[in-house]
Amino acid sequence: MLSADSLAVAQEQVLEAEIEVAQEQILEVAQEQILEVAQEQILEVAQEQVLEVAQEQVLEVAQEQVLEVAQEQVVECGPNKLGDIFTFVSQGSFSDAVTPLRKKNLKRYARKFIVEDGKLFYVGMKGEEKREVVIEPERKRQIFLECHFNDVGGHLGQKKTVHRIQSRYYWLGIIRDVVDWIKLCETCRGAERSKNMSRTVRPQRVGAPWDFITADILGPFPVSARGHTHVLLLVDYFSKWPEASPLHRADPQSIAREISTCVFRFGSPKTIACSQSPEFCAQVSRELLETWGLEQTVTSADPLPDCGAPTLRPTVLRLVEDRAQHWDTHLDRALFPLRTSMNQSTKFSPFSLVFSRTPRFNNQSSSDSHHLRSIQEQQEVIRQRVLENMNAAYKQEKKKKKRKSHKISSILADSDSNSPKVPVKQVTDCSLFLGFPVESVLAAVQSEKTELGFDLHSAQ
Repeated sequence: MLSADSLAVAQEQVLEAEIEVAQEQILEVAQEQILEVAQEQILEVAQEQVLEVAQEQVLEVAQEQVLEVAQEQVVECGPNKLGDIFTFVSQGSFSDAVTPLRKKNLKRYARKFIVEDGKLFYVGMKGEEKREVVIEPERKRQIFLECHFNDVGGHLGQKKTVHRIQSRYYWLGIIRDVVDWIKLCETCRGAERSKNMSRTVRPQRVGAPWDFITADILGPFPVSARGHTHVLLLVDYFSKWPEASPLHRADPQSIAREISTCVFRFGSPKTIACSQSPEFCAQVSRELLETWGLEQTVTSADPLPDCGAPTLRPTVLRLVEDRAQHWDTHLDRALFPLRTSMNQSTKFSPFSLVFSRTPRFNNQSSSDSHHLRSIQEQQEVIRQRVLENMNAAYKQEKKKKKRKSHKISSILADSDSNSPKVPVKQVTDCSLFLGFPVESVLAAVQSEKTELGFDLHSAQ
């Protein structure tokens, strides 16, 4: 039996221990709360700093572009245009016919040019790019034909053709010339009509390259010299990077083999949506696991969500038509312009988003522009801007679809004004269109203008 004093001491010790534990718990909770508040404050300050830096960069780029446009207008009004610049940069003087005011403006504008091996190159104010200056009208037209019509250039639309030309060449009025030339192309006008008829709005929530890809099978085609009859198209929804693989047979084993090749090259995507039946997709998933050791689920989706690459299928079909026996050996060559041209939805080329650099072609000199350096230095900012551009493209497409449906319903209402009214069930399930905006922490920041920077009508 414990005495009363011993019992009191024991109770006091237990009480002190409980108080000490409670104090430690209170202190721990307080520290966590303080840490959480501090982290939130740090994050808020960081976001404000990123926003401020982005706004300053946008303002700086806008000011440079306004100055450049004003200087180009001064040069444009002269009779010799870039010829006077070439004379001044190469010889250090102007001809006697140039007025003093024009000399002053041309000297300021000439800082953006250099002469190498007897050729004039545009390097910009900071010397971060290098584009050959083209003066002769016939050479301009030949460059357009090379970038738009041949096997490498394909039949690209206005924006992509301008972007390809501007990445290597420079002359005043590139956009105007390309628009006028493409208006004469029957193939482009027919493709635009077909694209407008089949265009759908099916956005997906993605946050990085290779999060969501689509798989589609084209064919059967005429048997090539190597025995291929089909093509598997894989498109990354974020970067718009396309892959095209020739197939001997369109069976689950062949599809799984080509998907595994892309997985071992780029990594496993989070989601693969395929245009085939659920049973077929289940067999592909099983083949990926049993043969290639990949736990990758292929989901059936018919129709496939729009991946923002409307010229991909026409490019492959045109290749098969032009090269009936050897189309399977030219797939990468045909896809090269799609991979390296600016996409209308993201405002970046798929190549730059996947590899964070510009491609070199035909031994052209490597000169990283400010556009690509910003990708390498600020990957997260670029990712947010891509999401903003995709969201803006989706909203614009949705507005076009609403206007088109409103116009059709008005016509039907006028034609049936005398007929009895029949109630129509309204579709309220918006999930059928997978429509939702893409979230962005930089929604208030305007996207930087690309090299194109102008609205072009009827762009493909």
